[in-house]
Parts: sequence; C-alpha cells; structure tokens
Amino acid sequence: MSLRDLAVLYLIAGLACAVAVYRASPEGRRRAALSAALCVPLWPIWAPVALTAGRGEGGGRPVGAAGEAAARVQGALREGVSACAGTSFEALLSREAASRIEAEVARAAARHAELDALLRQSGFDEGAAAARVAEIERGGGGAGARSLATAHLHLENIRRLRAMRDRDARALEELADLVQALRTQLVLARFAGSSVEGVGGIVSEVWARVEGLGAAIDAHGAGTEGPIAT
Repeated sequence: MSLRDLAVLYLIAGLACAVAVYRASPEGRRRAALSAALCVPLWPIWAPVALTAGRGEGGGRPVGAAGEAAARVQGALREGVSACAGTSFEALLSREAASRIEAEVARAAARHAELDALLRQSGFDEGAAAARVAEIERGGGGAGARSLATAHLHLENIRRLRAMRDRDARALEELADLVQALRTQLVLARFAGSSVEGVGGIVSEVWARVEGLGAAIDAHGAGTEGPIAT
C-alpha cells in the first residue's frame, strides 16, 4: 500500500470520526462543528476525548473554550501556511511546523477535557470538600487531627486540579490569539512586502508558547509537582 493510499484511508477515518463527534456533541451547532473540524486531521487523539466527554455528566462543557481555542489555532495555522507558501516566509511556518504545533495543542486540549470531566465527578466537588473541612474544624462527628489533615489534603488536591485545568484553558486561549495574529501578519507581509524580521518575532513567541504547553504537560505527567493523594 502506497503512502497516498494510507493518506486517503487516514482522511476517510478522520471524516467518519468527525461525523460521529458532530452527532454526539451536546453543544450548539457552532461548537459541534469546531470539534468535528478538529477531529478530521487529529482523529486518533481528539475523537476519543470528544466522544467520551460528550457522554459526561451535564455534557455542557466537554469541548468548551479550550476546544474552541484549539480549533482556532488549527484554522489560523492552515491559513498562515497558505499565506506564506511559495514566499520567503515559508521557512518560518512550514506545513511540518504547523503539524507539530497542532499536535501539541491537541495534547493540551485533550488534557483539559480530561481534567474538566474529572472535576465534574461528585468525588471532586470543591464545595463539598470545603464543607467537610469546616465540619471537622467545628468538631462534628468526633473526628480528630488526622481526619482534618486528610480533609485539607483532599480539598487542596481538588484546588490544584482546578488550577491546572484553568491554566491550560488560559494558555490555549492566549496561544490561539497569538496564532491568529501570526496569520494576519503573514497575510500582510505577503501583500505588503514586509520584512522577514517583522514576522520572525511573532513566530518565536508562538514557539515559546507551544514549548511551554508541552513542558507543562510533560512535567505534570512525570509527577514533578508531587503526588496528589485523596
């Protein structure tokens, strides 16, 4: 089987997954379409996340702002690559570079979706955990210092998980804004004849943000912030 045949099969699988994600999405049509569009090139990563999150409790934010940001990055990258194709800017944003950025963004969006689904479960309710701490501090149930320490640990773990989820969402939103600015900069440079130096700065900033996303995910995956016990 040739590389072209494999590419066709990959595209067909992506389209099939996109249809499934669109139909399963409990969100509005616009968000469902964005999630489905992200699924076409990244279906091995995104489809399981989108389909699993869509079955979660409430289903109101399985994709949400982070998923929209990932879709914005994808769209802006494609337009940026097209804008600089065949010009002196092509080396700054090649198709291979755009694919690497998309893959890193997909990883971050997948982790955000996983954290969001986790924090919707009853065992990760921050309000309930805080209420339990307050109850023990009032002396309810005859619990001692050990129980209080455990309750505090549980509450702190939940807050750390929420902070990680929110930090991922903010990072993706900021990256999406930056990549969209890069796209318009490349289009402007193509038609106005701007210098490569003027584009290089924003490309460097995009890569710095992408590397920051990857480093954060790898660090958390390796447990460098310490164990989270409940």
